[in-house]
Formats: sequence, C-alpha cells, structure tokens
Amino acid sequence: MKYRPKNCSIVMFSGLLTLATAFSSVAAEKEKVVATNLEPDHHVILENQYVTVMRVMIPPGQSTMFHEQHLDYVNTHIDGSPVQATYPNKPAKNFEMKSGNVKFGNHQGHSEVDKITNTGTTLNMQIAFEIKQPGPIGFGLSSRPAIPAFQQVLDAKSVKGWKVTLQPGESTHPYSQKGPGVRVFFNEGRVLEAIPGRPNRTKELWVHKGDALLTTAGEVELINGGDTPIVFNDYELK
Repeated sequence: MKYRPKNCSIVMFSGLLTLATAFSSVAAEKEKVVATNLEPDHHVILENQYVTVMRVMIPPGQSTMFHEQHLDYVNTHIDGSPVQATYPNKPAKNFEMKSGNVKFGNHQGHSEVDKITNTGTTLNMQIAFEIKQPGPIGFGLSSRPAIPAFQQVLDAKSVKGWKVTLQPGESTHPYSQKGPGVRVFFNEGRVLEAIPGRPNRTKELWVHKGDALLTTAGEVELINGGDTPIVFNDYELK
C-alpha cells in the first residue's frame, strides 16, 4: 500500500475548488452581455430625452442576464429581497435590497457588468431609471418646502430625490421644480395635482404601488386626495 500524506485530500479539494472557480469565471465571461434597457427583466415603461424608466421584476430563484450599466441610474426598491450580484471578473457579492431603499449608480464613464439573482422567496421589484445625458445638465439647484412631509433621500451629481409622505388631505404646499424628473409610488392612493394659474382646479390621479410618472419643470402642488397616507419618491434632475 502506498503512503498518502494526511493533507493530500485537502490539497486535492483545494485544487478542484480552484478549477471549478476558474471554469465558472470562464463560463461567465462567455455569457452574452446586453445593455440594461435590453435585459428581459428590465421592462421599459417610460422614456423621454432625459431618462429611461424601467420596471425590474426578478422572481424568486431566478437571475437576470449579464447587463452593462454605462449610464448614471437611480434604483428605487419597491419590493426588496436578498440577492446575489455576479460579475464576469470578480467574486460574487451577496446583499439585501431593502424595500424603500434608494441606490444611485455612478456609471457615466464607469461601466459595470453584473447579473442579479433573487436568492429570496418573494418577487423582487424595482423602479430604475437611467439618466441619458452626463450631469449635471444645468437645470439649477432644486429644493422642496421645509415641511415634515419631505425627507431628502438622494443628492448625487446629476439628480436629487425626496421621500414624500402625505397624510389624508395634506398638501406639499406650492413649490417650483427646476428640471424634469421621475415620481415613484410605494402604495395606492388618490393624488390631486394643482393646475397652475387656476385656483382650486386640480387634476385627479389614482396611483398604485410601483407606479412611476415622468415630471416636468414648473409650479407644483400635490395633495393627498384619499383617506389613507400616500408615500412616494420625487426625483429631479440637476
């Protein structure tokens, strides 16, 4: 019987693990990479000259394709979950997308390729938008009324964002929006939007959880026209 060193099995296992990791990396590099707005789980729902808005839906246990992020983007987590991010040329990373969180991706000139797997047991849903032009574009410094309804959640080079919570009948008070933006809703409700120059005249809109709207510069006043609180994020390009 030939003598086998005690650590031989450990060495063999380590070698196999290294080999498996190498094969995995090669396989990842061979997978097709698509633009973010062409990835099948990133459904484009709104678009204008400034932004592309996508509803991202990843069922539990499923993965996106590898996709390239080459534009600044804002990602609002509507229904979060634990996820794994896989990259072609670096180790995978496990983390949690928490419901209500906001993530800014600084990718103008800093391209990144990844694949996201929903490792949880419930649907992962996000509203993400890419900013098509390098920022700041030059719309000016934006602000919101200094009332408890507004909580700033993002201040990046190209965009600012506020979480807005309105109680039934509560108003944001009139304010001036400098640039275009995106509004993302976390729950269902009735929103009244004042029509500038027409006192007591409003547009009525029913919104649902995960709805998104494109917004434009101008005078704004929003009122909760329902009987339950309404929560949304209000983003404005700089």
